[in-house]
Amino acid sequence: MTTVKSAFPAVALSSAILLAATLAVAASATRYLHVKVTNPTTHELVRVNVPLTLAEKVIPAINHGELRDGKVHIGNLNADKVNVRAILDALKTAPEGEFVTVQNTGDDVRVAKEHGQVVVHVIDKESKENVDVTVPWDVVEALVSDTTEDQLNVEAAVKALETVGDTTLVRVSGHEENVRVWVDSRNTDTE
Repeated sequence: MTTVKSAFPAVALSSAILLAATLAVAASATRYLHVKVTNPTTHELVRVNVPLTLAEKVIPAINHGELRDGKVHIGNLNADKVNVRAILDALKTAPEGEFVTVQNTGDDVRVAKEHGQVVVHVIDKESKENVDVTVPWDVVEALVSDTTEDQLNVEAAVKALETVGDTTLVRVSGHEENVRVWVDSRNTDTE
């Protein structure tokens, strides 16, 4: 007859093997960045499905136009006497809520912090286009890490995307085009 005391090592060993196997499978799951652009009037379709590990290696190798050494120059961002990192740190520790709402005859804009993410929603009433952007805080912080005030760190943001769950980052819906940018563990753009 097996006693509880003698069965414990076997149960512990089995549990440890099961946990190790689970962690190995979870760690090896490749994450993908997807971009899908459709044009209903011309019936054009563009699909991009890139493993994040590939993007991490390729982005620093591209030195063309505004993209250099994994960072993109964003032009005339005037951050004179504004500490962007201090503002982001304050926002990260601020309670969740709606921070900016602008409604006028041309468009509606909403900026909020929800579920640990920056959320931006824009409705352009003239073009009847909706833009939704949702960026996890870790990715926001990575975008401004190791940069000057007129740069975004694309390489660091891609690395940060490895740790977020399945999420839609950008969705644009309009009369002429529909765009979706998202991250998940599937190698196709099926929704």
